[in-house]
Amino acid sequence: MSSCAVQVFNGVTAEQFACLVGKAQAAGINIAGNSGSASERGITIAWTFDPVAKTLSVQCTSTPFGVMCGAINSKVHDLVDSCSG
Repeated sequence: MSSCAVQVFNGVTAEQFACLVGKAQAAGINIAGNSGSASERGITIAWTFDPVAKTLSVQCTSTPFGVMCGAINSKVHDLVDSCSG
């Protein structure tokens, strides 16, 4: 499947990003650094966090057959919201 749309979150603090990293690692996804990519169960996610601009960009770049971008993007959005306070 092709890449999903990029999601950009504004106003993301370093603490919120640390929360997201912790949740990802608890799920077995190794998030290291302010940018990169990680894969788990055939899903690859790329991210870029800019702590100065307080922006987080997240994009699913690969999914297994039958996994829809809408479901993945919704889950990412829910995770970001859960770390927003």
